[in-house]
Amino acid sequence: MRFSVEADEPRRFHGSFRVRRAAGIEFIGMTTERHVSHRRADSIHADERPDYLVCLQLEGEGEFAQGARSATVRPGDITFFDTTAPTTVASSDGYRSLCVRIPQDLVEVPRAGMRELAATRFVADDGLTPAIATLLTTFDRVSDRMPARVRSLAAHGALDLISTMFHGALGVREPWSRGLGERELDRMLWYVDRNLFDADLSPAVIAAAHYMSLRRAHAIFHDAGLTISGHILRRRLERCRRDLVDPAKAEQSAAAIGLRWGFRTPSQFGRAFKDAFGEPPAAYRARVLG
Repeated sequence: MRFSVEADEPRRFHGSFRVRRAAGIEFIGMTTERHVSHRRADSIHADERPDYLVCLQLEGEGEFAQGARSATVRPGDITFFDTTAPTTVASSDGYRSLCVRIPQDLVEVPRAGMRELAATRFVADDGLTPAIATLLTTFDRVSDRMPARVRSLAAHGALDLISTMFHGALGVREPWSRGLGERELDRMLWYVDRNLFDADLSPAVIAAAHYMSLRRAHAIFHDAGLTISGHILRRRLERCRRDLVDPAKAEQSAAAIGLRWGFRTPSQFGRAFKDAFGEPPAAYRARVLG
């Protein structure tokens, strides 16, 4: 990411940052003096991967501004910004933070909802913020001593917990919880997750398993802003992605992983994965695992 930096005494300004990578996610520790950094529109390139940068404030104070919103964060608070939009960050002296750089495709929250949450403050003692803070500070302290497999699992745990925090911030009642289809949708989502390995999993199979018409099944998913086939594909791709970056599964071929999660052929898996993540499965694995 490109930023321009303003400091009172540029020649004397100093800061440091450390990056750890696990499962395609970056964990960034940052320490700086007082400064203002700008990510302007002309520094954001179309070919850059869209990410979210989730920041836990450890010491000092920071102010994050994006769009019409701004958040002042103090130790224990969390905020985030979208790397595809102009952003300004003002840091106090003694600023220290832990940030998680997450590809937007890995966050299962609608992007419209994420835009509503960018540059808002998640208070230190509220909701899941304390749990995320504990997880991130612990990971930062011990990750270098973790086996690669454990480090990958911990990174996915952080991703899941952060995504859950965003879901909660958008409201306990999700779009799909409105109306009479709530319980039916919950059951169908549960069924999908437990049958992803079945290549024959389809809208018709799901509807029949829940004793409802295909039209009703489609309507319930539609009310949630989902499609049945699209949801199945996204869940399969995420399971495949997690297996691809799992060091314990490094000896398994990308094709075998795709077949295990319900893709009928390696070519079908390869096309779907590249469409979703921008590169073939084997290339993605090689880049993430190094």
